[in-house]
Amino acid sequence: MKIELYEILIKDLINGYVDNMEEGVYGYGGRLNIRPKYQREFVYMDK
Repeated sequence: MKIELYEILIKDLINGYVDNMEEGVYGYGGRLNIRPKYQREFVYMDK
């Protein structure tokens, strides 16, 4: 695996920030999946 360093401005990182609740959270113009859809926090019901 080759890892490359990219300098990204914070304004670019939050560009296109979308919080779709159960569908996930995205940023960086849709290229960064901050919280994938399959996280368990929305799967289980409260007791």
